[in-house]
Amino acid sequence: MSYMQKKYRYGNQIEVKQYHTARYGAPGQPRHQKTKPTPEAVKKQNQRRKEEKVARIIGANFVEGDYVRTLTFAPAQRPADMKEAQRIFKDFYQLLRREYRKRYFDLFWIANIECTPRGAWHIHFICNAIFGGSDIIKELWQHGGVYDQLIRDITRTGKDLGSYMAKTPDSTSEGEHKVVEAKLTHSKNLIIPKAEEKPISGWKLKDAPRIPKGWYLIKESYFEGTNMDGYKYRTFKLARLKPLPPRDRSWRPPAAGRRKKKSESRHLHRWE
Repeated sequence: MSYMQKKYRYGNQIEVKQYHTARYGAPGQPRHQKTKPTPEAVKKQNQRRKEEKVARIIGANFVEGDYVRTLTFAPAQRPADMKEAQRIFKDFYQLLRREYRKRYFDLFWIANIECTPRGAWHIHFICNAIFGGSDIIKELWQHGGVYDQLIRDITRTGKDLGSYMAKTPDSTSEGEHKVVEAKLTHSKNLIIPKAEEKPISGWKLKDAPRIPKGWYLIKESYFEGTNMDGYKYRTFKLARLKPLPPRDRSWRPPAAGRRKKKSESRHLHRWE
């Protein structure tokens, strides 16, 4: 039994990947000479995995009513390098976190700091929306403009948020979307979906996916193909017919007189 299934559960979706794990070809197929993947192929595969991971993180932590914000820098306030851009962004989200806490909300965010060939630094930033949040962000961001787009408005146009938020110099082509530097970062309190893995029988790939009760197949997500050894693989996503409400992203302040332990801090950040 050389077939595997990976299943990711996040938000109101289930993502399924089914593939063969054997080294050599399928019955009736000639044995292929073992080849080493090219550096370009490795980069492309790693980028695809990164984009898929980012898409899952967004799906697990944010809802359609949250915003994708672009924080720009005025020409006179552009950072000299990535290190300075990171410092500026860190100062910003720390101030924003304080404002959220004043309103008894925790701040959840993911961002990609980018620079174009012309030196135009900007930050693509997704965070959980709260009442008056747009005004707070525009007041705190003193380095340029803030441009808002709802997640649902972006996804309805067919744009992949994973590739949008995980751009790198190697993943972008010449033109307005080309970046020469990029750094992905997110708050540590995000849910990171983990794969549920199990072996499956090859015959399952010959039949249509089994749709559990209360779910439906997202048709545009369905893809199947055959690898170089002649084995079939496929990926698809399922969505709930009745979406569950988003997880409670508010928080309660500690009781009076209780000191918060260092280990309880949930607001550390991680650079990737």
